[in-house]
Amino acid sequence: MNGYTTALRRYAEFNGRSRRSEYWGFALTNLAISIVFSILLAIAGFNYETAELTGFALVLVLVFALYSLAILIPSLALQWRRYQDIGWPGPVSIIGWFVSLLTLVVAFIPGNPGANQYGPDPKA
Repeated sequence: MNGYTTALRRYAEFNGRSRRSEYWGFALTNLAISIVFSILLAIAGFNYETAELTGFALVLVLVFALYSLAILIPSLALQWRRYQDIGWPGPVSIIGWFVSLLTLVVAFIPGNPGANQYGPDPKA
């Protein structure tokens, strides 16, 4: 938990370095928080098949969305400082964010109709 609070205290600090303990403390605490939110969503009756949000499940999703936005800057700053701790330039840490964004975009693009060099159309 100490790494988590240290990362939050250094909210938007992109200069300097961060130790592994700070990084992993922050990452594992956020993982635990995500798991707790998922469990609470399941208890609240969130339907994962239809993604239907009602009542308490909607409140939980909104709270988690706000939490995710709140830790966006500290997450980026922490990764930046972690890269600098190993002697790499901080801006290199942004590459992973762009790759993740690209992967998300590709997930929404429909496949090519018909067969292509990788095989037949899975929709056919």
